[in-house]
Amino acid sequence: MSAKRGQAQSIPAPTQQALRTLEWVHWRENLIVCGPAGHCKTFLPGLHVDWFSLESLGVLVRRHRVDDTVTKAITRILRSDLVMVMVDDIGLLAVGTDATVR
Repeated sequence: MSAKRGQAQSIPAPTQQALRTLEWVHWRENLIVCGPAGHCKTFLPGLHVDWFSLESLGVLVRRHRVDDTVTKAITRILRSDLVMVMVDDIGLLAVGTDATVR
């Protein structure tokens, strides 16, 4: 969480320090981090992290929906210290009708 050359930080220093402790991970808190590529948003040393793109998470759910094992698949994912869902291209992804909330 260090600023690139000549760029200001939008996250206050005390907040950055609190985030660096990674206590929020063990409390099972959510955190959304946004920013341009190359700013180390995904570097979290010493943790078991499962990484998904929004698209790959959707594929996983659809694959397990066929044999009714979605709960088992999600339970396995939740055993991780942290689950990262990368939503870089959220506005560019097609959403199927089976993904809509009714």
